[in-house]
Amino acid sequence: MTSPSLRSSFPHSSSSLSSSPSSSSSFTLFRHLPPELRLQIYRHACHPRVASLTYLPAPQDTFYCPTRPPALLHVCRESRAEGLRIYVKCPLPNLHHTTTTTTTKPDDGREGQGDDVNGGERGRDERYFYFHPHHDTLYLPRPGPAADPFGLGYADWARELAAAVAATFAGVVRRLAVDYVPAEVRRPWEAYGKICLIGGCPRLEEAYLVVSGAGAGACAAGERGGAEREVELVDPGDGDGEIAEIMERVRESFRVELGDGIAGLLGAPGKDGERSGRSGEVGLELIPKAKMPSPSWAGRRLVCAS
Repeated sequence: MTSPSLRSSFPHSSSSLSSSPSSSSSFTLFRHLPPELRLQIYRHACHPRVASLTYLPAPQDTFYCPTRPPALLHVCRESRAEGLRIYVKCPLPNLHHTTTTTTTKPDDGREGQGDDVNGGERGRDERYFYFHPHHDTLYLPRPGPAADPFGLGYADWARELAAAVAATFAGVVRRLAVDYVPAEVRRPWEAYGKICLIGGCPRLEEAYLVVSGAGAGACAAGERGGAEREVELVDPGDGDGEIAEIMERVRESFRVELGDGIAGLLGAPGKDGERSGRSGEVGLELIPKAKMPSPSWAGRRLVCAS
């Protein structure tokens, strides 16, 4: 039996415990945590994202990014400061305008924000997106009919983009996704355009081929093209045999363009199925993915009482 003195020391303990689960859904004592713990929480709040760059032909001749900035940049001052240390600020490529903005790496080894090479003020029309080198995927979809009425697909812009990216943020891209284009609509130059995009990222670790759509409102890759809203890339569902055939056809189209040079890009089969390429290292392999609309951010936002 609890003594009166002990019971009087905690007069509201039982009521507070019973009401705590339903009293509030936010952690209001976050600001009282040690700074080191808060920073760790911010870093763990960096969710994988798909940064889509959709080509807009002439007269715009530029790129559109429908991916919203990371939620970490909009919570509070402290989270934004940490987010700017984690995410790389990448300029949107302008194919016929030499950009003076590059990405740099701070002394602490983490990627930093864009710096003006010439040391002057940035132009007011500068457009950019945020990219996490270790979590995010750069997705370059095939332009849809509205933006590409002649169905040119991965045309000159793909080769020019590869050169522009190589001079700006190619060093931070470790995951790249491109669309599979069915044979009935594919143009002869599209395989080479995708090869240029993949080969233009020297630090690439994974290359994805978006072979289908998944979820409500999705369409097969290459039918409509483009990315007008945020998307996620997931493992494709049924139809493993069909997907395997698609991947083999794509590899064959790459082989036609590169010949034996395909081993340097995607790797050549070796012992136990391992692929070697790129200076003797394990070569890249195209990984099939399905595209689906990204769910609401409602469950992913951080709420910080400041």
